[in-house]
Amino acid sequence: MANKLCDENILAKKGCKNTKSRKAVLDIMEKADTALSAEDIFIRVKESGNSVNLSTVYRTLELMEKIGLAEKTVMSDGKARYTLSGDGHKHHIICTSCHKTVEINSCPLGTLEKDVMKETSFDITGHKLEIYGLCPECKIID
Repeated sequence: MANKLCDENILAKKGCKNTKSRKAVLDIMEKADTALSAEDIFIRVKESGNSVNLSTVYRTLELMEKIGLAEKTVMSDGKARYTLSGDGHKHHIICTSCHKTVEINSCPLGTLEKDVMKETSFDITGHKLEIYGLCPECKIID
């Protein structure tokens, strides 16, 4: 999935300090091809030679989610995992075994959103679609 946010000052542009710890978390997430838990990110940051506390990783992920840089998904195992958002809203299919995350290129919810707005009189401000299943590699193993 490796969603490269080309600008290394993306945090500053969103009004946040671009600290060494935040940059380390962002770097790990940019290289990932799966959704990562805070613990996964913490371990990878440590393995990369950087020093960071697990609580800092959690706070950084909360901040990134709040400013729209990261999306949080709670998997069937109850563990939250994160992916980079990039530009615009995106939808994903996620492997329930290895957590590989693949972006869905189209948004199938536009018509549904209009119908729901009409039916409920809500002003819809956004939506999120996640589909779960087994990727081809995990399907072979199971």
